Amino acid sequence: MRTPTLRTPAALALALLLAGSLAAPVARAGIILSELCDPRDNYTTDRFIEIYNSGPNPVDLTSWSVVAIANNVDVCTWPLSGVIAPNQALVCGGPTTVTGFTVNFQSAVWATTAGYMNWNGRVGDGAKLKNAGGTITDIVVATGVLFENSDLVRNSNITDPNPVYTPSEWTSTPVILATDASPGTHNGSAPPPAGPMIANIVTIPSSPAAGDGVHVQATVVDTLGPVTSVSLDWGTASNSLTTTIGMSAELDSLYQTDTPIPGQIAGTTVYYRLTATGASGTRQTSTANYVIPGTAGAPTILAVGEMSDSTLLVFFSEPVEPVTAGTSAYYTVGALTAVAAVRDPAHTSQVLITVRGIAAGARTLTVTGVQDLDGNPTSNATCNFNYVDVSIPAGYYNGTAGLQGSALLVALHNIIKNHLAQTYAYAYTAFMTTDVRPDGKVWDPYSDVPGGTPPYEYSFGQTTDSGPEGAGYNREHTWPQSWFNGNAPMHDDLWILYPTDSHVNNLRANYPYGKVGTPTTTSLNGSKLGPSVTPGYSGTVFEPIDWFKGDLARSAFYVSTRYFNEDQGWTGSVSTSGANLLPWAANQYVLWSQNDPPSWKERMRNGAIYVIQHNRNPFVDHPEFVGLIWDSTNVTAVGDGPSRAALTLGPGTPNPFQGRTTIAYSLPERAGVSLAIFDLAGRRVKTLASGVQEPGAHQAEWDGRDEAGASVGAGLYFCRLTAGTESVTRRLVRVD
Repeated sequence: MRTPTLRTPAALALALLLAGSLAAPVARAGIILSELCDPRDNYTTDRFIEIYNSGPNPVDLTSWSVVAIANNVDVCTWPLSGVIAPNQALVCGGPTTVTGFTVNFQSAVWATTAGYMNWNGRVGDGAKLKNAGGTITDIVVATGVLFENSDLVRNSNITDPNPVYTPSEWTSTPVILATDASPGTHNGSAPPPAGPMIANIVTIPSSPAAGDGVHVQATVVDTLGPVTSVSLDWGTASNSLTTTIGMSAELDSLYQTDTPIPGQIAGTTVYYRLTATGASGTRQTSTANYVIPGTAGAPTILAVGEMSDSTLLVFFSEPVEPVTAGTSAYYTVGALTAVAAVRDPAHTSQVLITVRGIAAGARTLTVTGVQDLDGNPTSNATCNFNYVDVSIPAGYYNGTAGLQGSALLVALHNIIKNHLAQTYAYAYTAFMTTDVRPDGKVWDPYSDVPGGTPPYEYSFGQTTDSGPEGAGYNREHTWPQSWFNGNAPMHDDLWILYPTDSHVNNLRANYPYGKVGTPTTTSLNGSKLGPSVTPGYSGTVFEPIDWFKGDLARSAFYVSTRYFNEDQGWTGSVSTSGANLLPWAANQYVLWSQNDPPSWKERMRNGAIYVIQHNRNPFVDHPEFVGLIWDSTNVTAVGDGPSRAALTLGPGTPNPFQGRTTIAYSLPERAGVSLAIFDLAGRRVKTLASGVQEPGAHQAEWDGRDEAGASVGAGLYFCRLTAGTESVTRRLVRVD
């Protein structure tokens, strides 16, 4: 490489600056260790150590060095060179990175297991900075778990090196990718634009149909003082947003339009932008838009959701007329014709149809004759969907009858082991059949609110590994990959992987699931992070919302069973030993599994994964297996000791039903009870039981009427049983 020739004045000026800098005492050189990063993903290539010149002068780095320390042993040394300018940060790392950032000083040793394997932010890991004379001027060495899967950054008020590690000078933050950290910048980023921060912008509903009024919500925060005004401008042309709607705070920093954007006809594109003013100035977002599906003509089909083994929920692009929508002969799946069809009276663009005998696999619904409210009829309108067979294959669990404890665990392991492993990249494709909501959106347990309005929704393909909550989804290892060292086939097992909001995934990090006392952070759907109140563990845990606790618990039981005695070398965690759950975690997950039994959604996921991996989750097919293996309190286990009945809620008999359905439930002890029916919007329809009841079996009947005695429409409903502090929910489908 040719050495560039400096013009004389510039060369002289630089020499004078360097002379002043090098004449200063070494301790005042202003060079510090500024950042140590051990990202969760791509850590073998993307780990880095950063140095920073806090000034005031440039410094010649000739003969300086940075040393990585792992388990209190020097494992990699980077000789430094060149000049580091004031306010400049330089990065030490490997020769190649997966994510795109500049590595100024590269070491091939850092890319080998000798260089990086033991450098993971735990006890004895860190770095030291040596000056030209070989003296250690700055050092950080972890005394506990300090920056595992995290970014350790020197606090902005620290400008001088410190040869004695001082924890108060550093802050650690979990990161997924190295680029979620700040390689190459330290206290030198440009100031943010003026005005409050505007984030998490969502429309309600997220996919408006023709005629729907649309509210817009956003999080607005000004770090310098109060927010004084927030407004929305909208129009049907991107260059003409002439109508303004005020926005008011609904809760803390969550703002919503005071009145909705008026409903529009099918095919209309609505453009909008937000403006916020606060102590730091005024900020305006870029223009966003949403499109009313369909055309000004006939309605189209947006999605088809499987609601039971014979019922499908059809989502039209606009409200449809009830008589034609309720004509079952207008709906066909291949050669099969629907035998029943009912428009949802509360959601007039949705129709529940009954089609018997659908075979599993990719299918097409065809609709002819259903009219919108203007009388425009469909003509061979089609929509593709995937039909999942949720039934258990004959003989799949042969040999498990009468077993319990370790004998049952081993028998189940032998049934589900050696599954057909897929790639990690394929998970995004798999999610399109394993984790799809009835409306075709991504089913994300960290953002969805069953029976309510999610804070945001994702379409398939809307993926990201960074950004604020609501920016996109990625792949969550519910059994964190650091617990099994990121090895296959666990890393790619679909019973470990779920699509979740990337920000909340990052928030959860490697913390175990558990019950939170006072949360330190709460996601927009109510998931919590904070200190545990689960008996037996008081550290930090992540608590999902009640609707998904059983799902995630049964995924954990799957891991303990599928990888039983195949966990040699697993790192483990505060809740696990290899593939085994520690007692405190197992007890908590048993309770969650009882209170949130397998739903239709979870049964469909089981069937879809079986098609891909050729193995099933036994605890979805047979939730009683959980108690037979892990229930230390004999809640559901069979044995000679005393037993305590579980709080249970039957599925409704019959279900789906037309006129009446009987709901059986049992109480473990005397308690205040509420048994009620709710609709899809979370509104209470009918209370079936209320008051103190004795332990034992009970039943109630619902005749399909609300509190006023009026017959409710066909559709999907939820039956919720609450007894004391416990609750269980079941889905009910009413057809005509």
